[in-house]
Amino acid sequence: MVEDILTKVTGDDKLSTKYIGNKSPFPDLRGDLPYFNAVMVVTTRGIMEAVDLTTGEFAPMKPVSGADALLIIRKLKDELRFF
Repeated sequence: MVEDILTKVTGDDKLSTKYIGNKSPFPDLRGDLPYFNAVMVVTTRGIMEAVDLTTGEFAPMKPVSGADALLIIRKLKDELRFF
């Protein structure tokens, strides 16, 4: 969802395919998964980060807490100020 918002606001259609084919930096996230590109877009922009910084795991299927969701929204809002 965040990737779609960034793509529409920035007008950069290449954003939705930018990381396809790249190797995953996360041990629990394969590069061939359909949501891999979206994870890479939000992590490289600092909007989201790995759940466990010691192992580098992103945990894409675990729920996001309310506090973390608010933090993500704030970071997205800050990112969108430039557009």
